[in-house]
Amino acid sequence: MPKVGEQIAKGEKRLTPPQQKFLDNYIHKDMTQTAAAREAGYKNANVSAVQLLNNPKVKERMEEMRLELEAKYGVSITKSVRDMQRLRDEAWQEGNFGAAIKAEELRLKVTGLMVARSHVTHEHVDNLSREQIVEQLQEFMDRAKNRMIDVTPAENPTEPEQNPITNYNQEAVEQS
Repeated sequence: MPKVGEQIAKGEKRLTPPQQKFLDNYIHKDMTQTAAAREAGYKNANVSAVQLLNNPKVKERMEEMRLELEAKYGVSITKSVRDMQRLRDEAWQEGNFGAAIKAEELRLKVTGLMVARSHVTHEHVDNLSREQIVEQLQEFMDRAKNRMIDVTPAENPTEPEQNPITNYNQEAVEQS
C-alpha cells in the first residue's frame, strides 16, 4: 500500500477518503469501531466497521499506521502491557487495590482478553472491603487464564525421532 505522497502503481488502489477517515478516527481519536465508522459517514456503521476491519487494504494501512505511531512515540503494545503489569504489582504492594484492579483491567483490555461492555456497572472501589477487591481481581485473572494459550516451550524437549538412512534396497546404512 502506498504511503501518503507516494505514487500508486497502475492497478493498485489507495484507500477511499471514508476508509481513511474511519482509520483516523479508530486509531488517532480512540473511538470504538462503530463510532469511527459512523463518524466517517457510513450508514450502517456496525456492519461497515466489521467489513472495513476485514478488508485487506484497510488492515494493511492500519498496521502501517500503528507502526508509524510506535516509531513516533516509542510505544508498543508489548511495552505498555509490561508497564501496566509493573504498575499493577506496585499498586498492590502499596495497598492501593483500586489502582491494581484498574491496571489489570486495562492490561487485559489491551491484550484483547477482556472486552469493554457498555452494561458494566461502575462501582467505587473505596466502598469495597479488601476481600471483595481480592475477589474481583482474582475474577479478572481467572478470565484471563481461561482465554490464554500456553506457548511456553517444554523445559526438556524430547529429541526428534531419528529414522535410519536407507539405501535404495531399503537396508539401513550405518551412520558414523
